[in-house]
Amino acid sequence: MADPSQDATVASWVRQHGTLARFDLEIALCHILDCSRAHLLTHPDRALNQPELAQLERWSDQLYKHVPIAYLCGNQEFWGLSLTVDHRVLVPRPDTETLVEQTLACMAQQDPSPSTGTALRLLDLGTGSGAIALALASERPDADVHACDCSLDSLAVARENSRSLRLPVTLHHSDWFDNISQRYDLIVSNPPYIAPSDPHLDLLGAEPAHALVADDNGLADLRTICEQAGRFLQTNGWLLLEHGFDQAEAVRSLLSNNGFIDVQSRRDLGGNERVTWGQKPSDQALSAHE
Repeated sequence: MADPSQDATVASWVRQHGTLARFDLEIALCHILDCSRAHLLTHPDRALNQPELAQLERWSDQLYKHVPIAYLCGNQEFWGLSLTVDHRVLVPRPDTETLVEQTLACMAQQDPSPSTGTALRLLDLGTGSGAIALALASERPDADVHACDCSLDSLAVARENSRSLRLPVTLHHSDWFDNISQRYDLIVSNPPYIAPSDPHLDLLGAEPAHALVADDNGLADLRTICEQAGRFLQTNGWLLLEHGFDQAEAVRSLLSNNGFIDVQSRRDLGGNERVTWGQKPSDQALSAHE
């Protein structure tokens, strides 16, 4: 019997699985063949041997089941950092870099005076893989970066990433603010914000539901954070939140209704309002605002 891999090439394998995202197929090929995407593009007729083809088929079977390519490779790039990811954590999305960008902009407005030398203290709520906290730590090594998660499994992944990237982050096991006792200059979060009825959840079944889904049309956790964050922020501190593409107006209202001022939203690379933030006022500013 002829070897079924005899005529298999990079190009023919990609054509065979044309209903899958081409980017995912290329990442799979690069990982399994240990080559660059440039090599794939310039060598489409490169032959695939039987072990390579067998592994590629195992991976394509998982991709058809909507398993993220990052889980198969075991890593995902975020903010130029290579993060370990698996089924214990949500795969970091490029849109979340918008939250990092805006947090850095707010941090720049809060630089401590040279006379005090006090480091800015920041908390990442629901850190998952640690992507946001580690990105911020990489840009601001002078900051005191903390992160929490309700899942011990997620914290294990974040701890591994912190160690491998040599970026110190203080980790807390906490369901939102339940086990938090300090005050922070900035609190950031990419909480669950997908409604349980959202049809897109069918495509996200491999990722942890607790990191994706929230009641009240996706607003339940955003509401909890907005209601509680003020007690854990320093005066003039910032609360920054990622949310769904159609939730900006609701989140602005949540922030304003809980006493935050200078509430604004920022669009992601796709043009959707993705990040909304507000500032905890001083007593004088709060009186003027009221």
